[in-house]
Parts: sequence; structure tokens; C-alpha cells
Amino acid sequence: MELLLYCCCFILILKTGYSVRHGTNLVWSMNPLVNGKARIVGIEGDPNEWIPSGNVTVRHISAPHSAWQFRGLAFHFRQKTLYWSEKSKERIQGLMLVNRSTTTQTLYTGTSGSIDGMAVDWVSNNLYWADPKYNLIMMIALKDNKTDEDPFYRQIVKTDLESPHGLAVYPQKGYLFWSDWGFYPKIEVSDLLGLNRRTVVSDDMLSPRGMAIDYKENLLYWVDSHKNTIESVQFNGNSRRIIVSHAGAKFFGVAVFEKYLFATEQIDGHLRIYDKNTGKGYINYQLGYIPYDVIMYDESSQPGNSSECDELDCDQICVNMPLTGPRCYCGDGYELQEDQKTCVASNLFIQPAHIYAIRDAICQYPANFGHMSLKNVTLDKQCFIKTRKGFMALAYDGDQRTLFYSENSTKSISKVQLRRGEYTQTIVKAIGIVKGLTFDWMTKNLYWTDSLYKWIMVSRPDGRFQKKLIADNLVDPLGIAVHPGRGELYWSDPGRGVIEVSALNGGGRRQLPITDLNHPNHLYLDCTNDILYWADSGLNQVASYDLDLDMTSVVYKQQSANFYGISIFKDYIVWTDQNDMNGIHIADIQTQNKVRGILHPQTGHALDVIAYDVLNQPILDVSCEENNGYCDQLCLGLYNESYVCACGTGFQLDTNLRSCVSGLVRDNFVIAADSYQKQLYQVDLSTGDVHVIAPDVTHNRPIAVAFDPVKNQLYWTDNDRAEGKAIQRINIEGRQADIVSTLSEDSIIDGLAVDSVNRLLYYTDTGLDRIMVVAIDNTLICKTVVKDALDEPRAIAVHPLKGLLFWSDWGRNPKIETANMDGTGRRLLLNMTGISWPNGMIIDYKEDILYWVDAKQNTVEAMSLDGKSRRLVVEESDAHYFGITLNGNNLLISDWKTNYLKSIPKLTKDGGSSQITRIGPDAFSRLNGLVSYNSTYVLKGASGCTGVFSCDHICIPLPQNRFVCACADGYEESGFKCIKTDANATSIDSPGKVKPGSRASSQYITYSNSGLSKGGIIAIAVVSVTAFIILIISAMFLFTRWRSGRIRHQRLEDSPDNQVDSFYRITFPDKQQESVSFDSGIDQYDQTHRQ
Repeated sequence: MELLLYCCCFILILKTGYSVRHGTNLVWSMNPLVNGKARIVGIEGDPNEWIPSGNVTVRHISAPHSAWQFRGLAFHFRQKTLYWSEKSKERIQGLMLVNRSTTTQTLYTGTSGSIDGMAVDWVSNNLYWADPKYNLIMMIALKDNKTDEDPFYRQIVKTDLESPHGLAVYPQKGYLFWSDWGFYPKIEVSDLLGLNRRTVVSDDMLSPRGMAIDYKENLLYWVDSHKNTIESVQFNGNSRRIIVSHAGAKFFGVAVFEKYLFATEQIDGHLRIYDKNTGKGYINYQLGYIPYDVIMYDESSQPGNSSECDELDCDQICVNMPLTGPRCYCGDGYELQEDQKTCVASNLFIQPAHIYAIRDAICQYPANFGHMSLKNVTLDKQCFIKTRKGFMALAYDGDQRTLFYSENSTKSISKVQLRRGEYTQTIVKAIGIVKGLTFDWMTKNLYWTDSLYKWIMVSRPDGRFQKKLIADNLVDPLGIAVHPGRGELYWSDPGRGVIEVSALNGGGRRQLPITDLNHPNHLYLDCTNDILYWADSGLNQVASYDLDLDMTSVVYKQQSANFYGISIFKDYIVWTDQNDMNGIHIADIQTQNKVRGILHPQTGHALDVIAYDVLNQPILDVSCEENNGYCDQLCLGLYNESYVCACGTGFQLDTNLRSCVSGLVRDNFVIAADSYQKQLYQVDLSTGDVHVIAPDVTHNRPIAVAFDPVKNQLYWTDNDRAEGKAIQRINIEGRQADIVSTLSEDSIIDGLAVDSVNRLLYYTDTGLDRIMVVAIDNTLICKTVVKDALDEPRAIAVHPLKGLLFWSDWGRNPKIETANMDGTGRRLLLNMTGISWPNGMIIDYKEDILYWVDAKQNTVEAMSLDGKSRRLVVEESDAHYFGITLNGNNLLISDWKTNYLKSIPKLTKDGGSSQITRIGPDAFSRLNGLVSYNSTYVLKGASGCTGVFSCDHICIPLPQNRFVCACADGYEESGFKCIKTDANATSIDSPGKVKPGSRASSQYITYSNSGLSKGGIIAIAVVSVTAFIILIISAMFLFTRWRSGRIRHQRLEDSPDNQVDSFYRITFPDKQQESVSFDSGIDQYDQTHRQ
């Protein structure tokens, strides 16, 4: 085999000799013009000898077939290894130059295929390369027996790069240099970890490419492919000079050895040799190929050794800095342990990554999925949330590593920290169809479109302070994007064929002047360059709009594509497609070539896609940044770099324009617990206005509520309170809450009821399966009244004047039971057939009627207090009732499947759903327990417990105008006193007021309920006892429907099915097991000629 070299006017015919050997070599890579195989060529020997003499020995490594393309080069002389980048399979490989070896080592697979700049730090044993498509610089440890299956790599520079090409390293000085072709071409330098970065040269540059260091002269050389120059500069940027300027020469690579410069140029396929001081040309070889990189493979180019790093024995990566010495580091996806040597896998998901929703699951691929190997890759491995809940829209907070997503099946928005083992958390409930989400990372506000309710909403990232921004003239709002720096919100409405923009408070709304629109879907906003992108499935294209220049451009077009979700990552566009092309796709924007499509046409439904990368959320100058703009709740930016404060549902902006206040009413209202907005709301039944109760109290998941009209106090339960589960109370016009009862971790309080006449609070505990009573005026006194044969007790109601207690149980045998208020006289009131979920209940004291809701049967029913005269009040086809209360002649109901309160006349019969009306706004998320108050309907009566007799602990009313004294749990009655018998019981200061001669023991006492007690204290209590109820989270039934919109009947506790699966992290593909003739079939040839 022969290789033709042209030297000056001579044609050199080189005949075959021996293969490339370890030693001093000038090495370059080259690819054929048309046909043939790519080669890495070396001229063996000292250039000081073969340049003057013209006697050269040329050896080369030939690719096994024509598909291979060699580009960048690097070497590690002490390890006798040559490294190259290979374009066709997008990888970094190495070959030991000993014994004519043809066994290659693949270090990394998944580059862009355009790697030109490579360099080895021989002191720390690390390889660096620059990727001009992914716009990053990476390093990888050169460890023995490491393959591309488990490499230790770090992305060390990934910001402010536009097209990095050349690369050079000076380990002894701790310098890493690179060239960048971006809009502002430059050469930069950093330390060996990509830190302490600065610009060396930035003026009079066009396309700086190949680089080389003269270690003796402390000079940096580079070629400029468009200026046709070879230049040099000192490391500090001084003494820059042009050494060679050759018109028409498209220089690519450069190497230096003593007084010589070697440069490849691609126009005519030359290897040129110059004097580095004068620029004088020595030899010009015409190669007949297109040459790429060139290096001087020589021991003198890599002085020193890696002994210090070798002795340190790092688990993964060692970097030997000149000032600090060698230190251990970990690759991306690993964390350094306390010994400062060992690395363990991190639980955090790696950034960047591509995440997309496929309705049945949420899945991810690594940033380089367009070039990674798909061997052993399955959709199941790529999906980390697989609960089939109709996942549609995605957004993220890169700084907090949090993913937000919408669930169409459960009508909710949830979030999860992208960390293995984390649990998902629902933050917004009762949504319609949310197809678009976006997150303002500067002010920490979450925005979403709702195509069912035809509005755009905003809230804080935990779902609190929800506010409707835009609700007019929307048909099908879909994609949404936010620009914090400009204070602008953008959204698409394919129903009207428009893209619109407003300030972040919804003001200043206008349509973008884009005429070439058909069916705009999702949006992507480049906040660094102020460019808006959108997917248009009607025009089969992705287009962009320059926000500053008002210019529209087609970015990528493909007739067969129905672009839906869209994301831009570096030089690539990523989108989702549907139908036969259902999956995720990627294309190169610059070349307009599609890189890859990963299809799963029979699985899922590809929808939204995001590039999960904190670098896509740059730090911007926003007016809300400092202390949330000093706003109480929402800080929303405006066009003119100012902002306004806004308030969520139930609040009004104060006159200071920063604080949010709540104007409560004193009469005719209903109170509702919203567990997803984490608020207690008061709804004015006269006007429908909504106000927040206890605005200064932090709620986690309020469920059951009860109201004491005597002291104007609200009681509620919070099963997720950070400080521990508890029952709390507050004056509805107050700001400071009191703890009534601190509960155990196993407690789940599903129902509350206040007996304001006898000053008692009852609650059900479905976690511990018991019913308790607490003395309102001394909350340390707590007694179990029912503890046997309870399965899932939920709602509870009391009739103080009759001394009766009622509760629902939605366990295996759903039922409603009753007992005396001390737990005696228990009996079954209603045994339900089939599957029923009896939830809230309320007593109509005027008519002695018990009402309850059934979340399984979607019904409201009623019966007399003796269990007779059962009747159907209302039935709906699609509901999930939870709470119920009574206000005059109307029943008020909470429904998990709606975002508003419902009102029904209590005399409604036979399922008359047409009489259901809405109360208040459609602004709630998940309404649970309800309680109402109207002074007209307050229960009045006298209590024997507040008369002439006094019990040591607690007085409980009974039927037939009787009462009984009882002791708290852990105490026993001894005479007229309660004596502590359990050392762990709470110590109670007894009131100790037993009137001489009175009988205040457990004997039943009869009293008059007609008015005043003889010689005693009159207590005419006003009570609107309500049923309250609670809810959710540990599913009781073992079925999970494939795409069901049904909401499961739940307790409010963490459930194991919302845990993020262990994240399958594709680092890089599995080692290719290809045929010998392909991967390992390297041929080595050498050709020699002596002039």
C-alpha cells in the first residue's frame, strides 16, 4: 500500500515499512476526500533530523472501514497511548502504541461527533475535550480497566460557551486553555477544574481553532481558520503576534516542537511546517486527504509524572493543582465522602437531562441522548414516575432540583424533588386540564394554563396563594413560558391560533404580531437571548420570535412531524411527536439534520418535554428578587422593571400595597378546610366573598373543622403539621393559634364536633381506631369514649340536648353508629350494603334529622335520629363528597372533584341534582371539612354540667336530661376525686369544686333542660354543631385503574405508591460488542521513503 506525499516540487512515494510505534512522532488525523478509509498518520523521529534531510518514515493507523472519521487527537506518553475522537460512533477512544496492538479502548460514548479539541493532563492522568455542539468542556479519568460503561467524568465548563474547539493544558502551571467560536470569539483559560476563568484574547478573532503550548517559551499558539493565520500570545494575553498569514489556507490544527510549527489546512489538504520565530515555510506536504488535528507525540512535551496522584490513590479523579497539590474529586453523579477519597453514587438526578411526560409516566434521558448508545435502554428503565395518572405538563426549579407536573386523572398539580427515594407531593387540586406549566425561578412563582376552565393561574411553589390572572377570551390555552427579567408571561392558544403576552400580573395583555401561525402548542423561552420558540403541529415546524427585533424565523421544519412539546438544549432542538412517531426527537439546529428519534408508538402518549438544566434558568435582574419584593404573598413583575404585590384567594391587598389582609364577617358564613391551598377559608353566605382565617398560622394539611359559637373559636386538625400532629383552635378574628391536643404519630383525625352547650370537643381517630372527648375549658382532660370494634371512623356529630353521639365508619363494613355521649348505649344505626364511603355528617337539630354524604355512591342521604325514614337527597354521576354542614334550610357540601362549594335545599328528594347551586368562587383546590354559623339557627339549651354540680374532671351529658362525671385517661374515680393511676398520664390541676352534699360522681344525675337550674348558673349556649370530616392518603382499596379519573377514598397520610423509583441513570452506553472487523479491527501500516 502506498501513500503519496508532495514536498515542494517533489512527489514522494512512500513504501510500506513497519507500523506506528511509541516514540517521537508528528501525528495527524485525516479523512478521505471521497472514497477510502480515515487514517491517523505519523512521521517517526526527531523533526530536527528529518526536516533538513527530507528522509522520513511515515506510519499510519487505518480505520477498519470507511464509516470511521478521526478528528481530535491527544496522547499520554508515559502510558504509551494515543487518543482520538471518532465521529461516526460519536466516541473517545485510545490505543496503546506497543506491539502493533489493534485493541482499542473506548473511554466515552455519546459526544456530538464534532470533537476537535483534546488534551491530556499527564500529571493528574486526566483527559479533556471540548464539545462544540453541547457547548461544554469535559474531563475523564484515565484509569486502568475503565471503559465507557462506567467512566468517571466531570463537566467542568458548561456556561458561557458557544462553540468551543481548540484545547491545551499545562499541568505544572494549572492552566487549561480553550478557543471559542461564539458570537464573540475568544480564547479563555481556567484552572484544571474549569474554575478561576478569565479571557486571554478576545479582539480581532474570527474562528480560533487548534491550539498548542510551547512549554519552554511559555507561549500559546493557535490557528484562526477564517483569518488564515497562525498566532501566539503569552499566557497573560500580552505580546500577541501573527506568525503566519496565508491567504486561502483554512488552518485546522497546530503543533509545536522546538523551533518548528506544524499546521494542517483543509482547503488543499496540506500539512505545512514553519519556523515558529520567523514564519518561514520549510515543507508543504500535500496529503490527498482532508487533515484535522495534529500533535507532537514526544516525551519532552510531557515533562514530569503522576507520582503524587498515584500515591494519593483516589477512588475516581485526582487533580494536582500547583498551589494546593493533589486532591480527590468525584465524577458527575457521585459525592465525595469524609475520607476525601471515596466516592458514592449521589441520590440527586443528574443535570442536565431531558424529561418528558407520556401520560402514563414521566421519563428522562441524559443530555446526550441524541448520540448515546441505546443498547440495553428500555422505556421502563427511563421512567421514574409510573403511576399512570395522566401526566401532561412539566416545569422545574433547577436550583431546588424540583419537578412540577400535572396529573389529568387526579385533576392535580404535584411536585417532587428529583432525588432517589423522594415522595411526590400534591400542591394544587381540583384543576381542569392543565396542559402547560412554567416556573418563575427568580420570584418562585408557579404559573399554569387550564384549557377546561379557560384561565391562567399563579401560585407559590407549594400551591398556596392561588390567583386567577387571566380568564377572558381564552379558548384552549396550552403552552406557557415566563421571562422574569422582562416581567412577561407568554402563552399559546391553539383554539384561536395565537400567541399572547402580558405582564406577570396579567396586565397589558396583547397578541404577538406573528402571522405564520396555525396550531401553536408548547413554548420555550431563551431568556439569555430573548427569543421565544414554539411548536406548530399545523405547519409541521418549530419557529422563533425575537422579542427585541420583532422578527419571526422558522427554526426547523419536517413535513412528517407533529411538533407538540418543545425544548432547546445547546445547539439542538428537542420535541415530542405523537401517533406513529410517538416519542422524543432531537435535531441539530445549525445543520438542520435530525439526529435521532426514540419511538414508543404503542406505549404512552408523548406530551410536554423540558431540558432539566439549571443553566436554562440564569440569574436575572428582577425587581422582586429581594425579599419577595417585600410582598406578603405574590410578587408579580411588570413590563417597566417594576412590580406589584398580589394576594391569593381569600385575601385583599392592604392600603400599603404590600400586605394581604382578610376581612372576616361575623355572621352567616361557612368555614372550609382546603388541604392543598393549605388554608382555612371563610365564605360569606350573603355575598360569596372568601376570606382567610388565621392568616399567620402555617398549615400543612388542614382537614376537619368545628366551631364554638360561644367563644367564637374555630377548631381544626392538621395531620401533617411539621411540629407534630395536633388539634388547634383560634378565635376566627385572631392571629395566634392554641394547641388543644398534641397527638401521636399514628393518629389520623378525621372528624371533629363541638358541644358548645356542655363545653366538650369530640373527635375520631382513624389511625388509633377510637373516639375521644376533650374538655374545652381544660384541654388537658381527654377521655376515650369508644375504642372497640372501630375500623375507619371518620365523621362525628353530637346532639348536646339529647346526649347522643353519631359517627360514620367507612371500613370493610361501612356503617353509621350512635351511642350516648359517654360511649355507653352504643348501637348500629345504619348498616350499608355494598361498597360505601360514608363521610361527613350533620344533625338538623330543629327536625332531628341526620344528613350524611357517601363518597362512593356520590349521594347525600338523610334519616331520623333513630335510624328510620332513610331517604335520598341528592345523587350525582361524578362526585367525591367529603364534608357537609347545614345553614338554615340549605345543606352545604364539599366535593373533591370540584373547586367550589355546593348548596342543596335540605328538603330535596330522590336525587335532585338539578337543585345544586354553587356557593362562592371556583377558586378552591381540595375542600374537606365544613362548618357553618348563623346566629338565627344557634342551638340553645341549659346544661346540667354547668349548674350546681361540678365534676372533678369532665361532665358528659346523657339522654333524658342526665349527666355523668368521668375521669381523664390514666385516672380513676375515687369518691368525688379523680386519682392518677398511670404514671405516664398528663398531670391535671383539678377544679376541685364539689359542692358540699352534692353527688358529683359517676352516678347519673338528672337535670332540667327547660331553662334555669335551681340556685345554679344559667348557661344558654349557642351552638351550630356541624360535621366535619377528614381525609386522605393511604389508599384502602387495592385497585389502581389504568387511566381512571376516579379519586380514591383516602386517609391523609403518606402512601408508598407516590415514591419516586430508584433513578435509572444512563451514564453512557454499554460496551459495544461488535464484530472484530468493525471495532477492534484496526489496521496499522507504515510506509517509508528516503529521498
